[in-house]
Order: sequence, then structure tokens, then C-alpha cells
Amino acid sequence: MPIQRPWETKPRTVTGEEAVSSHHSASVRSDSQPKCHRPWRLLVVDRDPEVGRTLSDFVDRDRFQVHQAQTLAEARGHLAAVTVDLALIDLDLPDGCGMTLADELQQRRSSIQTIMISNDPSLQRAIRAMRVGADDFIVKPFAHEELNDRVHQAVQRRKFELERRRRVRRLKRICKKLNHLRSEVTQQVDILCQDLVTAYQELAQQMHHMMQATEFGTLMRSELDLEQLLRKTLEYLINKIGPTNAAIFLPASCDRFTLGGYINYDCASDSADMLLEHLADIVALRVAECEEPIHITDNSQLSDWFGDDSAYLVDCHVLAFRCRHEDETLGVVVLFRDPSCPYDNTAMDTAVTIGPMLGDYLARVIRIHHRHLDGGDADNWDVSA
Repeated sequence: MPIQRPWETKPRTVTGEEAVSSHHSASVRSDSQPKCHRPWRLLVVDRDPEVGRTLSDFVDRDRFQVHQAQTLAEARGHLAAVTVDLALIDLDLPDGCGMTLADELQQRRSSIQTIMISNDPSLQRAIRAMRVGADDFIVKPFAHEELNDRVHQAVQRRKFELERRRRVRRLKRICKKLNHLRSEVTQQVDILCQDLVTAYQELAQQMHHMMQATEFGTLMRSELDLEQLLRKTLEYLINKIGPTNAAIFLPASCDRFTLGGYINYDCASDSADMLLEHLADIVALRVAECEEPIHITDNSQLSDWFGDDSAYLVDCHVLAFRCRHEDETLGVVVLFRDPSCPYDNTAMDTAVTIGPMLGDYLARVIRIHHRHLDGGDADNWDVSA
């Protein structure tokens, strides 16, 4: 009886439609299946070398390589040395049971197709073989057609498993790229959200400053009396910041300030005069040199700013800012109160907003005052007068 090999098929007449369909299927297979650049490797593990010779006789040596092992040790050596695609393993070997080797292949999560062979089959042995990962079971002695068919099926399963693993690796690479892109997009979205939050906060702060500037400007725009200007400023600060000790100092000379107006919230009446004099002589001069408002929240900061002169404001929170016009200080505002009620960001925003505006209004009052004294000469006036 001639032996039909796995790659041989019976010749038959092919119609035109079948030829087109066959050509399309071949194109699909060539695109989807990996090209095999080496022969399929078959490992026969059997104490009888005739089994390996039988398999070698009917396979194409250009497409298949048959390796033989008679013991488990030899089989493990072959598996460690070369990549095997199909293993035919006898159940009864000189140094152990073939199911041990099949179980090892399963534990390694190998895609090797495993066919168990035995000349003493039983249902229990077949079930055990399947449980340890065997893909097929053949009874010796073999029929050539049956062996050919089983090898052909195992090779097809091996092709399918290799293609499946190739697709899984490809999907993993795609997923890794997608995850990397997702991370980049997430980072960009986080940055965008942070930028939006920052822009919103800046816009809200600008709107708040604008509203405060409009409110303060409406209150002070028509005020030309210095005393009323200072009184309304103190009232505005109390309204926005809450109860606090407050004092406004005006320049009396180039290196000296004098008290223009104040509010005593919780200072002892007998010590208020001494405290205000100290603020005018020491604190106002330091604040007049600072571009930004000063916010002091503890005694160590007080000491850093005013040294030994900080004793008058010990255990107080201090907020101070200068009122400037064309880079010249025309007033200094000092606020202080108990640390149990600290100044928040709203108080800082108020100081930033009204400082330059109060300086402009003080400059206008001084200009009008000197215009009256100088008989209409608006350009000849001295701030310290």
C-alpha cells in the first residue's frame, strides 16, 4: 500500500470558481500565517528505534526533521538543545513514564504538540494522558494512514498555535503602544487641566482686583479732602478685612513719617500712642522701601524684619503695604491683630489692589493743595510739605 504523506493530496479537477476561491484563500493564508524558515522538528521518544525509523521513512526530509530518544534523559537533552514542534512519547520508557515528560511540557507552557503512544492502551491511561496535556493518543502498532493523519493534524495545530501566539505578541505590542499613548494623552490632559485651573484662578483674581478697584475708585474718586480720604480708606479696609488695628502714615520728610489716621481695635489706650509712634519711626520706614506687601505671621519673621524693634508687635499678625505714585511712597498702611484671626488671601488681594490707587489719590490731593498754595502752579509742589 503506498504511503500518503501529510503534504500529499489526491489530484482532482478544479473548476474556475474553485481556482479563484483557492487563489484568494492562499493569499489570505500567506498573509495571516507565519512563513516557516526551518523544517518541522519531530521528536520520537520510544525505547524501540523502529518507531522513529518508520516515521522518518514517510516524511519529507526537506520539511521534517526527525529526532529520536529512547529515554526521558535523552528526550530532555533534545528539548534543551533544539526547538521541537511535535513530540511522540511512549508511555513506558526505561527510566520512567512518558506522562512525566508530557507534564513537564505542559508546566513549561510550551506549544509543542504532544502525542502519547502505547501498546497497552486503557481508558484510564488515556484520561491521565489528556490531564497532563497530551493532544492525542495513538496505539501501537501504527497504521501508516492513521499515523500520517495524526501527524498532519498535529502539524496543523502547531501552525495554529504559532499563529495565535504571533497574534498575541502583536496585540501585546499594540496594547503597549496604546498604553504609552494613553499615558501621554493623560499627561497632556492633566497639564491642560492644570493650565485651565491656573488660568481660571488668575482670571478670578483679576476680576476680583477689578471689582475691588472699581468699588474703591467709586468711593474715593470725588474725595478731595485728605482727612475724609484717610477715614474712608480705613472704613473700606475694616469692611473688607474685618476688625483690625490699622494706621495710615504719611511722609513728613525724606526719612520720617507721621500718623495720618488710625483705628484702635484691641490695643490698650495707654500704650496706643507709644505703639503708633514706634510704627511711624521704625515700621513705616521699612515698609516704604518694599515693593510688595509685607505679611508677617510669627515672631521670628518679625525679628527678621525689624530686629530689636519688633517687641511692640510681638505675637501679632502684621500686614503692611506702601501707597506709591510714580515710584514715590506717599503713604504707608500698617494692619495688625491677634494671630487667632490671621489675614487671609483676600486681605493680601485688597492690599495689592488699593495700595497704588491710594497713592494716586494722595498725589491728587497734594497736587490740588499745592496748586492752591502756589497760585495755580500745578508743577511746583513738595510731597513732604
